[in-house]
Amino acid sequence: MQPIHSALVALCAGVLPTTATAQQTDRYHVPRAARETLVRMKSSVHHGSAGGYYTADLTPAEVDTLRQAGFEVVPAPAEPPNPGGDQAKGGLASWTSYAQMRSDFEAYAAAHPAIAEFHVTGQSVQGRDIFALRISDNVQVEEDEPEVVFWANIHGDEYTSGEIAYRWAMQLIDAYGVDPTLTGYVNDLEIWVIPLLNPDGHENGTRENFNGVDLNRDFGWNWEDGWGGSLAAYSQPETRSLQEFCLEENVSLSATLHCEGNIFLYPWCYSPNDVPEHDLVLSVGSLYANAASYALIESWDDYETHGELLDLIHGGYGSLCYTAEISLDLGLFEDSYAKNTAGMELFCSRADSGLHGLVTDAQTGQPLRATVTISGSPFPAYTDPALGDVHRLADQGTYDVTVWANGYVPATISGLQVVHGATTDFEVALQPGADKHAFFVTSVNQSDPNNAYHNVTRPSDALGAPDGVACSLGSRGFIVLDMGAGNDIADGPGDDFTVTEALVPGDLEEELYFVFAGDAYDQDVFLGLATGTASFDLAGSGVSTTRWLRIVSRSMQDPNAPLAGLELDGVTILHGIAGKFVDIGPGTAGAFGTPSLTGSGDLSPNGLGFTLQISDVAPNAFGLLFVGLNEAAVPFHVKGVAFYLDAPWLLQIPLGVDAAGSLSLSGTVNTSMAGLDIAMQCLWADSSGPAGVATGTNGLRLEIP
Repeated sequence: MQPIHSALVALCAGVLPTTATAQQTDRYHVPRAARETLVRMKSSVHHGSAGGYYTADLTPAEVDTLRQAGFEVVPAPAEPPNPGGDQAKGGLASWTSYAQMRSDFEAYAAAHPAIAEFHVTGQSVQGRDIFALRISDNVQVEEDEPEVVFWANIHGDEYTSGEIAYRWAMQLIDAYGVDPTLTGYVNDLEIWVIPLLNPDGHENGTRENFNGVDLNRDFGWNWEDGWGGSLAAYSQPETRSLQEFCLEENVSLSATLHCEGNIFLYPWCYSPNDVPEHDLVLSVGSLYANAASYALIESWDDYETHGELLDLIHGGYGSLCYTAEISLDLGLFEDSYAKNTAGMELFCSRADSGLHGLVTDAQTGQPLRATVTISGSPFPAYTDPALGDVHRLADQGTYDVTVWANGYVPATISGLQVVHGATTDFEVALQPGADKHAFFVTSVNQSDPNNAYHNVTRPSDALGAPDGVACSLGSRGFIVLDMGAGNDIADGPGDDFTVTEALVPGDLEEELYFVFAGDAYDQDVFLGLATGTASFDLAGSGVSTTRWLRIVSRSMQDPNAPLAGLELDGVTILHGIAGKFVDIGPGTAGAFGTPSLTGSGDLSPNGLGFTLQISDVAPNAFGLLFVGLNEAAVPFHVKGVAFYLDAPWLLQIPLGVDAAGSLSLSGTVNTSMAGLDIAMQCLWADSSGPAGVATGTNGLRLEIP
């Protein structure tokens, strides 16, 4: 690796994210023949054209460019205030407000606590909560079930989308125990309904969020500067909250509801190339499309876009996701509702089919967060971080399944038979002892400035151990790689990680690239530059650990070449945060909430230190943190709570959580603790209640190297 020079600061400025600035736009009708010009300008075009034209939100400069190119650009007719539809004929009098939707969701969750939970998944720019209903039997327990998600209103003025999601969630709850089919979906699935991804836009009557950014151009999968006003992947709080939701949940199948075009879209949005599992995508998508009488088409065929949710879910999470474009007419709401809820319910019917796996640690039996890749697709699905389960839709056929987790030896099961409409189960127990590598693609731009579409490599090829199959970043592209929770790169003696470039047929030239460190959404600490495979040292950078790396290609190759730029084969961690935090059993909900105990950081003796996080406790509650040695993790019962410490415990530490029901505790490991397994659990006992009443967190084992 070459040393860092201060002169590079200016050079690197062009590869670091910047802040979006909203531009004034007006709505126009533009001929479809202007598509190439619109794409070149990265114009904001609404999916679903009618009468041979696009509806587009254009700046004055864009309008001038189109007219100078000979295209007729006319203002879209101003929409008069919608008086509401004729309710006797299936219309809707008015759209439901944010406040009413939220109130109704909270009320439904309170009235049906066995099958519905109210969640807040994030906040908007103006501080409005992005809320959701989680619907399932035994909803307070994380179960081994497929997760189906319906998102809506990412464009704030596409009101029908949110209205359908909101009303269907309540219909589903009302039908429980009455309608056998819908009851079955609630029993067999975990269903999430998030009706307002853009609550500010919904209330302000704008397509964009309050910052003037089109949120559906702000996601990280082949994001590109300038689309929809987005100048950095995940530049907005709304898109960041959705990304965090997906990292926590194990989404199997989803649809994002939009308006208006009467079409049903599948990935890709950024490229005309087919997704690898094209037949599966068509098979599943046709269920919804046929029920709604919508045309099923690839999103790119309608209009090219970058940074869409659709591509993120499929490419980043190995899951199927689709976009429904629905009529915005209040007078047609009943028809739109019937069509789309029929499609949503057919999605639910298909979600519990394909491949169902459980991945555990072969030595402890505990669930693992792992990648699961099936033959025929390079995009890994991910096991649930809590239970280790994965639900992967698959067409009828025979599959090889490869499973890998950081620090574990990959395993492959061959010859799994899948029958259409049925589920094939498998279990994998991974052996620890392997190296650690990049685990997840946070964001990527395989640069293609001239829209040649020649690069068919996959960003997921940069994950795992180097194997000669690489992701080409393009001449000026980038990728942000996540090492995974608890697998941060740490500053140690000498170099701390290695970036491997594959020299492949068609490109045997070593390429120039830059490397940065930071958090998931802002990587601005320059670590160095190199050509070809090289190792890097965190020393002198100002950071002692990093979970995320941003690798930026700076090749001089022809940008239209299929393998322009760095062919990234992987990142290998040479020095990492040591030790492991293992959840050794569930807690017990009670008068003090449903508390959880998690840990992160470095457990190596005399290392960087660790943090314990206690959350979801009743506000300002006081309890005890019990600490003891625990090798076997065998629970016994104390005051009605499964207690995970082999008595006698070593320490009892009084603690009090804050008004949000949370508490963070920091600590370090000394040399006398090397090799120990230390167990922890928090308890809150209600001394005023009947004997034996207590609330407890899960047990957490700290495995010290």
